[in-house]
This record gives sequence, C-alpha cells and structure tokens, in this order.
Amino acid sequence: MTERVVVTGAQGFVGRHLVDRLLGRGDVEILGLGRSPDDRACFTHQLHRGHTRMRAPLPAEARARLAGERYRYRPLDLRDTAGLVRVLGEFAPTSIVHLAAALRDQPLGELLDSNVNAAASLLDALVGARLESCRVVLGSTGGVYGASDTQPLREDLRGAPVDLYSLTKQTSEDATRILAGRHGLRVVWARLFNLVGPGQEERHFFGRVAAQLTAIRAGLQAPELELGDLAATRDFVDVRDAADALWLLARHGEAGLAYNVASGRETRIADALALLIEVAALDVPVAVRAVARRVADVPRHVADIARIRALGFTPRIALADSARDVVAYYDALPPAPPSAPADAPIAIAVTARDDYAVEVSAGLVDRLPARLAADYPGRAIALITDSRVWELYGRAVVARAAGAIAPLIVPEGERSKSPERWLALIDELHRHRVDRRGLIVNLGGGLVIDLGGFVAASYLRGVDYVNVPTTLLAQHDAAIGGKVAVNAAWGTKNFLGAFHHPRAVWCDPHVLRTLPARDLAAGVAEAIKVALCGEPDLFQLLETRADQVRAAEPATLAELVRLAAARKAALLAPDPYEVDLRRVLNLGHTLGHALEVEHGHALRHGEAVAFGIAVATAVGVERGVCPRRDADRIFALLARYDLPPAITRDHAAGALRRLDDIRLARGNRLNFVIPTGVHAVRISPEVGDDELARAVDHVLARFGSAGVARTAGTAGTAGIG
Repeated sequence: MTERVVVTGAQGFVGRHLVDRLLGRGDVEILGLGRSPDDRACFTHQLHRGHTRMRAPLPAEARARLAGERYRYRPLDLRDTAGLVRVLGEFAPTSIVHLAAALRDQPLGELLDSNVNAAASLLDALVGARLESCRVVLGSTGGVYGASDTQPLREDLRGAPVDLYSLTKQTSEDATRILAGRHGLRVVWARLFNLVGPGQEERHFFGRVAAQLTAIRAGLQAPELELGDLAATRDFVDVRDAADALWLLARHGEAGLAYNVASGRETRIADALALLIEVAALDVPVAVRAVARRVADVPRHVADIARIRALGFTPRIALADSARDVVAYYDALPPAPPSAPADAPIAIAVTARDDYAVEVSAGLVDRLPARLAADYPGRAIALITDSRVWELYGRAVVARAAGAIAPLIVPEGERSKSPERWLALIDELHRHRVDRRGLIVNLGGGLVIDLGGFVAASYLRGVDYVNVPTTLLAQHDAAIGGKVAVNAAWGTKNFLGAFHHPRAVWCDPHVLRTLPARDLAAGVAEAIKVALCGEPDLFQLLETRADQVRAAEPATLAELVRLAAARKAALLAPDPYEVDLRRVLNLGHTLGHALEVEHGHALRHGEAVAFGIAVATAVGVERGVCPRRDADRIFALLARYDLPPAITRDHAAGALRRLDDIRLARGNRLNFVIPTGVHAVRISPEVGDDELARAVDHVLARFGSAGVARTAGTAGTAGIG
C-alpha cells in the first residue's frame, strides 16, 4: 500500500531531511506544505561563507529525489483552515507530520500564531475534511522541560520552559491535546532535542561552529570563536535519525502520547567543540573567547528515550559522524552564491490567507495571451491599461488574443485614479458582459494597478484579477499586497479603496527597458525602503550595482524585483489586511504622501517616498537611534539614484501642515517609521512637529535646498497608505 504523507514545514531543516528519507523508501507519496515558495534547490534559511551570505543549498542527492513525481509542494499558510480543508481533502493523506514552526527569537504574537494557532488549525482542518483516521505527528521541542533537576527527562515530566518559544510549544501541546481528545484524532507529539546534520543553520551550535571553522581554514576569518557556556550539556541527535524517528511515530506511535526524539546521550558543549575542531583539522590554533550566557540557557539537558526505543528506535549515527558531515557541508559551499539566469522564473508566495505567486520572468508580456488562455480557460477577460502602455504593449497583447480580451484604456496620469474613472470602468465591464467568473488583467504601472484592483474589488462584489506591472515600482511594490484604491475628489490619496488580493502577479523585467530614468529612480526609492526593512542583500545590490540598475539591465532588475518582492511578501504575511496600521512598510510614506499631494501629484510617488526616507533617517540620527555612519550610507545611496529630487521650502512646509490629516486616518497618531541602521527600522507612535521640521531642514540643506519654515498642524488632505 502506498502511504500518502503530508509534511508541513517541508522546506525547513528537519522537513527537508524527512522528505528525503521518505522519498528513499519508494512506497510513499508526499505533499509538502509551508509558507515559503516552492524551491527544489535550497533550504529556507541562509548561512555565511566568510562574510558572504547565501541561501543554504540542498545536497545534490536530495535535489535529484525532489525532482521525481512522488513529491509535490504547495505554499499555504496553515492558519487558513478553509484552504487546508480543501488541500487535505484533495490529497487524502494517511499520515501528517507537522514540523512548521516559528523561529525561536520571533515576537510572542508570531510564536503564538505559528506554534499554537497553526497546529490547532491543522487539526480543525482534519475534522473539516473528514480525515479523523489520519495519523498525526505534531513536532514539539525538548525545550518544554526547561531547566529541570530531574535528569534524564521523561515524557511524563511537566516542565517549566525558560523561553517564549518553548512556552508556546508547550501551549501548543496542551491545546492540541484537548482538540485531539474532543474529535477522536490519532495524534502523537514528538519532542525534538538538539538536532545536528548537514545543512544546519548557524543559529545552532554545530552549524555556527562549523561555519566559522571552515571560514578560518579558508582564510576568510580570524582564528577566533566567540561561544557561550561550554560547561552545559545537551542531548545531540542527528537529524537523519530524527527523521527516521518521526516516520516511526507516524506508523506506530500510540495516540495521545508524547515521545522524546533524542539520542539519550549527554554531551558537554566543550566536548562537542573539541570534536568539531578535530574534524575540521585546522593548521592554526583557534582561540575561544567566552561570552555571556543567555538567560534562556539551561545547565543540563538529556532525554530518556525508553518510550521511543520500545517502538524499535535506535540512533544509528555517531556524533563524530554528524560533526564530520556538518563540517563537510560547509566546506563544500561555493565561495559566492551562484547567480540565477536572467530569464529564470522566480515564484514568491504571499500566503497569509491569500495564496498567490509573484513570478519574475523575461518575456512574460509577449506570452501573456497564451498564459491567460492556459491558466484561466473559458473566462471573459478584460484588460485595463493606460494610453502609453497601450501603445507600447497593450495593443499587441489584444491583437494576439484574437478577440478574446476586451481592452479598457484610461488616460495616462494620476488624474485617472479617480472615482469618476473607476465608475466608468465599471460601466464598461458591464457593457462587455463580464460576469462573476470574469478576469481583469491590469497591465501598467501603479496607477493602473491601484485603479484596476479597486475595479476588481467592487465589480459584482469582487472578481478575480491578475497584475502585470510594467514599472519597477509596480513590480516589487504596488502589484503585491492587495491594497487597491482611488483618490478622493478633494485630493486625498487612496481614500476610497479596499483590500483585494490578486490571483497572480507576473513581472517581466524586459518591459523596464522602456522606462524613463525618472520612473526607474522612483522604483528604486521603494526598493531602498524595503532594503531598510531588513533585506541586506537588496541594500548591497543597490549599493554595488547601481550602474546596472540605472542602465535597466534585465538580469539585475529581475534580481532586485525578486529580493524586494520576497521581503515585502514576508512582511505582509502576518497581516495581509493591515489590521496593524503601524507596519514598517510605511517607511517614508508618512511625509511622502503629504508631499505628493502638496505638489498636486507632479512628483512621482517614489520621489516623494525618497524624501520621506531621508527625513525619517534624519529623525533617527537626532534621536540617537540611527548611527551617523549608517545614515550617511542611506543618504549616499539615495543620491546615487538622484534622489530625492529638489524640493522647495514652501512645498516642504505645506507637507508638514498636512500631517494632521494622516493623524486622523491613523487614530490621531503618526506611527512614524524610523531607520535604526541600514537593515532595520523601528516604529515611533509620534514625532513632534518641531522635530520633523528640523529633520526636513537638514534634508533640504543636505540635498541642495534652503531651510524650512517651522510650521505644522493645520488640517490638510494627505494620503492614506
């Protein structure tokens, strides 16, 4: 009988090894689920080769097995219970191994969402899909025992977790135990101890030390290690043994019980370090410098594995062999990450309850009619575009579709983003007899994306749409996230709108070659914003490859779009409908929207955002939260792309006066996003008018303008993000 197994977190460290072990059996079909996009080449985490950061590659044998027909993968947020019901009902698994989890140091809200709510949603979905007989293994952690005086740790011990990650895992066990009992589900819990194996990331001891030792041997790092408490003990188990244990539990674990997945061997951290140094065989002595012990560290940790031994589990891989394999993995890393071909499609899943892909591939616009016919057969299709993009691309797309696509063309410019134009498009859709199964295709820049998306959101209470953005700004920003709107008649940006996510986003880097330099720079401004929100690779690309970006080199722009879109997707995932109005993606927008309106929309959106980023950086310097050297890098990067444009003193003062309108829309708070460096930001509930005026004055002086009048506070009509 062929087993049908669902593995959640299938692209993480443990999930990859479990999938690989199962594919080696020959009698298993696997459906992987997770929030990351489908990737058959890498783990989801990143690591370092010296100072170079790269995605952690899968071993070649694992990549080959993933290419077979017995494995498929679907990006899905596990909190989407309705989506899970559909997926599980279609696949009809005989077993589920749930490994998806938050990262250990994430905020409490995200820990609860990923560790507790997702597991509960999975069990609810099993009931909804009528799969109560399915065998379920829920991954947990040995951290639930905390710092116990009772060693070795038995499963019936109620521990006291010392960190929030372990606490939420214990809460997850308690909650899912209640749900399993209520619905009669066949659930076991696997408490995973300290895992070791090839591909391990540097947050864990073996991965961190192996990465540094191999970098020392390659001459990429000084021969010195910084480590914590070497006297503590841990129970290390090879991840491949752990994968075998998980499959054993899926088949033979007793419902209602928890099992320790460990080696049962207690190892001092100092001995593990000596083992790694011996395996690395360095030619130079290594100095070890002790750093302060973490509050969450425990002095002893070793598992009693009698319960899982009774099922037939015996750890096979010695710790010395595990250490050798981890070091060999880091040794085999390339000196620099390989660059993807310019034309390679890159899928990015935006999976927070709305599942769609952002695809970056050269030639997508040329292939658009065939792609629409293949992906949306039998649907009435309307294409919304502006007059400029119609002449560049739209006319040819409609001609190749041979009457299958109805064109709806609006005048170029911000004035088309109006309630009157929105209503006219609704009328045209009705005239073309587009029904609820119809599809709208938005081909154009941010104006078309916003306008067409709002048309799709409101026509017949919402129809499907696809975004095909043709500007850099739209490709990595406006087309992603489902925020759609038109401007109010009195001038406020995005006042009339909705959240309505697209079915897909298709980005063609080749169309960016026709962008005017000013529009390209406006798109770069939003990319700088995303880079400051935690994407160092994007910041590095913008710094070191500015000439290629300014020349609209397709491969470089494709990489820029991929990095920016992936980071935006990750930031959107926990809050796709912007319940939290303080989100970091508003960096530069608070003042930027006001400045845009003050200019009567003569400024590009990205140009106004660039000015806002510069002002926010100046606020960070004055408050002492942004180091001056980082601020200088931010200012220099903006200037490299001729940003921000020259702003007059009167326009700046007028923008400051409009901030009360933004406070009104945000509960009488600005929620101002401030850079704290080149890779991080923080949110301040409020910034004083005088403080903002000084920052604006600094920016105007730095970028070649005069001082600003220190006036603020009168009501105006700025924008809503």
